[in-house]
Amino acid sequence: MKRVLRTAHRWLGLLMVVQLVAWMASGLYFSLFPITEIRGEHLTRAAEEPSAEMLAATGSPAPVQAALDRHLDTGWSLSSLELVVWDGRPSWRVAGTTSGQSFRRLVTPQGEVQAMLDASAAKRTAAGWLLEPAEPVSSEWVEPGSNPDLRGRDSAAWKVSFEGPEPVDLFVDPWTGELIARRTARWRLFDFLWMLHIMDYADRENFNHPLLQAAAALGLLVALSGLVYWLLTRRPYRRRRAAGPA
Repeated sequence: MKRVLRTAHRWLGLLMVVQLVAWMASGLYFSLFPITEIRGEHLTRAAEEPSAEMLAATGSPAPVQAALDRHLDTGWSLSSLELVVWDGRPSWRVAGTTSGQSFRRLVTPQGEVQAMLDASAAKRTAAGWLLEPAEPVSSEWVEPGSNPDLRGRDSAAWKVSFEGPEPVDLFVDPWTGELIARRTARWRLFDFLWMLHIMDYADRENFNHPLLQAAAALGLLVALSGLVYWLLTRRPYRRRRAAGPA
């Protein structure tokens, strides 16, 4: 019995050693840093909320429909509408779909659709999200699905890179100026370790797949076989076996 357990434990451990190390190393990294720092939230400010005065002065969102009818043509459908602060002024942020594609737009209370950000405007907008002033070193137009930093996003974005004590790439929506994502070296290492942790090497999102389930089951067998083998080799157990039945 002991020989069988020892052999099973050794071979299962050898089979699982790489994944077990990946689980332990990634878990250690996850525990070392707060998730807010991993996401880079300590580098950027929160979005400004409309004041009571802005709410009172903005009025009805009725001009939004006419503005989008002119901008998108008819046939669009609304998903959400919210009042936000853009460049110190209130605007309506609209999300919806048109021709099967999602869209987001900013519409002023006067019924004007904000123009899409160009590269220089994207740099200024991204710099405005930072808590500490910094000069952007580059900007890049990112198409959907072309950058792993924005997996799952179905619309384009501007990527603006900043150097500093902690270099960061900020992704902003070209139509609304929203801060979509922050990407730092710590986030990219987290993302890689998360991939190893859940064993989803494509999308890095699914942790309910057969490969992970099989690996977890094997890892459990390694632990249990080691525990049983340790119990069988303890001295009190050996003495009872040597003494035989009373």
